[in-house]
Amino acid sequence: MIVTAVAKRYASALFDYAKEKGIIDTVLDELKGLVELFETSEDFKQFVKNPLIKKEDKEKVFKKLFDDGKISEALYNFMMILIEKGRLNLLVEIYSYYRYLLMEEKGEVDAYVKVADEYDDRIKNEIKSALERVTAKKVNLNIEVEKDILGGFIAQVKSDLYDVSIAGQLKRLKDVLLKI
Repeated sequence: MIVTAVAKRYASALFDYAKEKGIIDTVLDELKGLVELFETSEDFKQFVKNPLIKKEDKEKVFKKLFDDGKISEALYNFMMILIEKGRLNLLVEIYSYYRYLLMEEKGEVDAYVKVADEYDDRIKNEIKSALERVTAKKVNLNIEVEKDILGGFIAQVKSDLYDVSIAGQLKRLKDVLLKI
């Protein structure tokens, strides 16, 4: 996901505040809940994105969430700032960057791994361990099956791509043979 500079500034400010208050995980969980609602409810998505909906109406919805204990005071106040500044549409980007900052803080990284078939836990742990050695960080595996790679795996960690798939090896071999 591309995160705009504006969303990064808002996410960083929220992260710094939450870190100072010792509630970084709580705020992440609350943001995640709002993003899940955004992704599953077309009504909520329109509510967030539509600039024609009055600020007062948007404030009432988040006040209700706060009063019902669904969001903390910190997130409520942050949402009021987003509404006031007309930046509520950055919610998903802010969540994405806030999560990135939290993972950096904890020395973690996401790895998006494509495998040829469903692997058992032992092999998944071997992949995870290999990526942790390479990145020197705790790796959160996101595994997707893609039969076209034939075997092995392809892992993307941030902007680095590790291709140890059979399809990748065959392609490299083909490239070498074509140069001869």
